[in-house]
Amino acid sequence: MGTSDAETASVSSGRATDLSHRGSFSLNSSHFCWRCKMTLVEIEAARNASNATTPNNVTGNPGSSNSSQIRVKPARAMIHPCVDPPLCAECTRLELSFFDPVCPGCRKLMEDPATSVPDMFAIMRQWTPQTQQAMEMLVDEILKRGAGVNDRDGLTDMTLLHYVTKSGAAGIGDADSAMRIASMLIDAGADVHVRCRWTNMTALHYAAYFDVVSVLKVLLKATGALDVDSTCSEFEHGTALHIAASNLAHEACKVLLQNGANPSVRDDLNRMPVDCVPDPSSLNENTAMASLVIKLKKTLSEALPPSPRKPPPNYDLVHSKVTLQALGLALGDKILVGGVKSGVLRYCGPTEFSSGVWAGVELDEPAGKNNGSVGGFSYFTCADGHGIFAPISKITKLGAIQRTRTPPATQRYPMKEMPSIDVSRVTAKIDTGLHKQPSLDSEIVQLEDRVVVAGQRKGTVKFIGDTQFAPGQWYGVELDKPVGKNDGSVNGVYYFSCKPKHGVFAPLTRIQKLGDKKFSSNESLDTISWGAVSEKVDRRKSVPNRQRSSITPTRPPPVQSLSRTPGKSSSQVLEPGTTVLCNNELGTIRYIGSADFAEGTWLGVELRKPKGKNDGSVGGRRYFSCPPDCGLMVKPSRVTVRGINGARILAEQTAHLAMAQNIARATATSSNRESSSHEMGVNDIDSGNRNGHTPHLQRSSWSRPSSREGSVTNGNNY
Repeated sequence: MGTSDAETASVSSGRATDLSHRGSFSLNSSHFCWRCKMTLVEIEAARNASNATTPNNVTGNPGSSNSSQIRVKPARAMIHPCVDPPLCAECTRLELSFFDPVCPGCRKLMEDPATSVPDMFAIMRQWTPQTQQAMEMLVDEILKRGAGVNDRDGLTDMTLLHYVTKSGAAGIGDADSAMRIASMLIDAGADVHVRCRWTNMTALHYAAYFDVVSVLKVLLKATGALDVDSTCSEFEHGTALHIAASNLAHEACKVLLQNGANPSVRDDLNRMPVDCVPDPSSLNENTAMASLVIKLKKTLSEALPPSPRKPPPNYDLVHSKVTLQALGLALGDKILVGGVKSGVLRYCGPTEFSSGVWAGVELDEPAGKNNGSVGGFSYFTCADGHGIFAPISKITKLGAIQRTRTPPATQRYPMKEMPSIDVSRVTAKIDTGLHKQPSLDSEIVQLEDRVVVAGQRKGTVKFIGDTQFAPGQWYGVELDKPVGKNDGSVNGVYYFSCKPKHGVFAPLTRIQKLGDKKFSSNESLDTISWGAVSEKVDRRKSVPNRQRSSITPTRPPPVQSLSRTPGKSSSQVLEPGTTVLCNNELGTIRYIGSADFAEGTWLGVELRKPKGKNDGSVGGRRYFSCPPDCGLMVKPSRVTVRGINGARILAEQTAHLAMAQNIARATATSSNRESSSHEMGVNDIDSGNRNGHTPHLQRSSWSRPSSREGSVTNGNNY
């Protein structure tokens, strides 16, 4: 054969290309399904009927160019054999590939009674603007030759109504003309429910696929919208709404929804129509298409029936109970929030609006922000304005007395009182900095302070205070690079002003103050993050106003003896081989480190199902190996380990590593000091003995501390 649908698709949109491949087949009887084989006996009769110049089943004026005046008597549907489209002598001489109705020679050939119905179907198959915009003339000529309104093309198995519906596609045909012809065919007896046997699509599916809204309305009116949710096996048994959503046919989606289409129907892949909308990242940065994706998702999401919203599953239930027990609290206790507001503890656990453990409190006075519900999720019930949520670290039991730590007894026998040795002239060889007073200013984050958000993004604090989108105190940060989420506003409320995608909001637990240290523009964010945590641990580890003399070598406490603060997740680690939950899918960490495509620490996760984006390589660099579409590079905050956020685990690992390094440095310093102190102490002892005095060996501050004194924990509360 000459011109096929696959060839004509070179000048068409991608939609027609896809369907043309689905609908093409040869006349070889082995390619027909069992239904088509039954109709092969009619091919010869179809040829004879096509040669009739004056059919008996056509009423009206055959020479009229107005198709609306033609009324065709119902006849048995036939499948016309496939042939090559005809070409006039001039187009053949010019070696043109397509029949052009605008060409005088081609137009004369089309109006020639000798041109058969199969020839007309062959012309109609050509996906060119000239042909599709002349669809009214082609349908008129076919009906003049005695074809039935439900006759099928032998190559594509499509009827006249199918072809007319396609011809209204934007950029190719004329939607208004397609609507008029479709109305005429339906009035003449065209079956709107007939399906193409190769794509299993009805005219309704074609109208949704090509976003021909005018024809779609005509078809829905003809059927009373009873078939609005009819499925198509070629699209995983999705409905017309699935088909329209997958092709970004926004107007078609709105018409279908207005006519009762069910937005909750799922296809064989368990997808609703909103799940079929393409990912904006696959649109080659086309801003118009990306905007259309947002509009379409909003339309389909708003059409979904409201589902009963319940609090999120309490994965941290045990974690929350342990935290309450450690604080000596229980649900129903009278507590203070921030040391100011009093109320009753009604809820403790995870929330939908933020990570970590939160306390829900019913205040005694209407000084709250809600009634126990946030974002549609009800965590407890109280009067309006009496409910408030706060981090678990912000609450204390009403009337609780601050307990002071008492060092445990480390001596079984009382020591004799002896005069102490004057070691004021003894100094350490290395200044460990343990006696430096921590700066209170460095612990307080203020406006215009330089900070690091989530250990990865540097910026300047522009806002501190309460917000409307979530309870508690939030910090608005203007980032140095466009890696944020807003321009300082959330849900139309401006808290500060900055460039688009330079603004981000975070709680205090997610930011770290850079202090006086100056960072170069090309410095690694990993270095900043680890250094900030290390400095914070050093400050909390320092013990001021303690004597540093020592004459007895003592063994420093091992790293494993560090106590674990209730509510922390130090028992969980992020390392290669750790099983994590990422995007609601289980996976295994295969890589932890920096990446070429973005700053910060990244995790390479191998998912158990092919729902990722790569095979472990991104931008030509391989970070790990896994099956195709099973690999995913994500930030630590995008994964959880047994309900604990990965960023929190990584921060605690960082703190523990810095703590271990400080202990190692302190051990080396202690050894040097003890050697020096021992030599000087022996001389003083000898001198004292010669004078008849027994010197007192004072207990050194470098003796083995208790587990409480040696404990260094991250000060953040989660």
